[in-house]
Parts: sequence; C-alpha cells; structure tokens
Amino acid sequence: MGGTNQEHYQKIGSIYDDLWSYSDEYIQFMATNIIEYLHLKPTDTLVDLGCGTGMYSKAILEQIQLDNPIICVDCSEKMLEQLPSSDQYKTMAIDAIDFVSQAEVYNQVFMKEVIHHIEEQELLFSRLFQRLPIGGNFLLILLPPTIDYPLFSKALQRYERGQPHYEKLAKLLEKVGFHVSVNFVEYLQVIPKSKYFHMVKNRYMSLLSFFDDQQLAEGLAEMEQKYAQQSILEFPDRFVFITANK
Repeated sequence: MGGTNQEHYQKIGSIYDDLWSYSDEYIQFMATNIIEYLHLKPTDTLVDLGCGTGMYSKAILEQIQLDNPIICVDCSEKMLEQLPSSDQYKTMAIDAIDFVSQAEVYNQVFMKEVIHHIEEQELLFSRLFQRLPIGGNFLLILLPPTIDYPLFSKALQRYERGQPHYEKLAKLLEKVGFHVSVNFVEYLQVIPKSKYFHMVKNRYMSLLSFFDDQQLAEGLAEMEQKYAQQSILEFPDRFVFITANK
C-alpha cells in the first residue's frame, strides 16, 4: 500500500467504523456472504487480509464460532487498535505481500475492497497460492468498474480511472494456478443524507483522499444541489465476489 493511502487509514482509524458501517444489517449481510462463499467451517483458519478495524471479522464471529483465531492483517496499526483484545483474533501490522511471504498456517482468506491498493497483484496471488493448502480458498471482494454511489462527478471519474477490472484479476488468479469463479452480490443501501454527507466529508473512502479540502467542499456542494430534495439516499451497492480455490 502506498504511503498516501497508509496515512489516510492511520488518520481515520479511530472513527473508521462510524464512517463505514452504513448499518449493522449491511455488515451482517456481507459477513453472511463471506461465510457462504468460503464454505467456512469451525475448523478453518481464516485470514482477513487488509482487515482495517476488523468489522467483518467481528460480524463473522457473531454467525459462526471458529476453533482458531482469525488472523487480522493490516498495515495500519491505528486500524488494528480498534479490534477487541481477545484470543479470537491474531493481529498483524504488516503489508499484504509481506504477510503471504511468511510461514503462517491458514486455509481460508478473504480480502474486501483492498486489491486496488496493491500494485504487485500477480505477486500477491502467486505467493498466496503457494501458501494455501490443497482445498484452500481465497475470496476477493471488490467493486465493479462503475458504481452508482451518490458522490460528486470528479470522484466518480477518479474511481473509474483507478479501479482494477475484475476480469483482469480473475485471469491473474487463474494464471497462478487457482480455479476461479466470479459472482455478483448486491445490497440496497438506504442511508440518511446527513450521515452519508458526513462520511464523505471525513473521506470514508480512500478515493476521497485524492481531493484536498477545497475540492472536497466543492464536491459536497455539488452533491447538496443534486440531492436537495432528498433526506434519504438509496443506491445499489454492487460487489464482485471472485472465489479462487486451490
């Protein structure tokens, strides 16, 4: 992860859950899908790669009891500090590629909305393939090439320029040896406009760290004008679930 992104997550670590939670229902929905797509069992050892504050790991443990602690990996110590002190989690403040280069033992890995931060994607996938045992799974979750978020136009344009295409990632996973399937999951977000604007103002997406305070204020003014008649924002949150099996 580049220095700018790391600084971004260090800065918002203590308020990240407040900015990103949308709703408890959304987090539970995502956790349910992660469990289903990984076919997660109590005996599995799970890695949350690029876990942030571990909000999805915490939600997973509300739905399934695991015999082994979830290995929560993130390069931001501020993010990891938000995880509860518990033997249910093993935290590691380390870069994703450095992590998959180490001799940790695990058989299930998921990575949600992190891959766009990683430049050496094929290297990550190759080393992860080497580390996983036969039958192990890697679930890569990312947003599609275009999104319907109620953001300002320059933010949406910047997103489309920077978002890796899921088809390219699927081919890279196949290239290093995985058996790959691609699925699409959708959740309808319903959120008060005031809360969403607060999230944008605090740069809840790393995408928004590319805009300085003035540019962000101009973007918020554009959004205010566009959504002036709405107090509640509804928009489809679409995700690509790439399941890679060894």
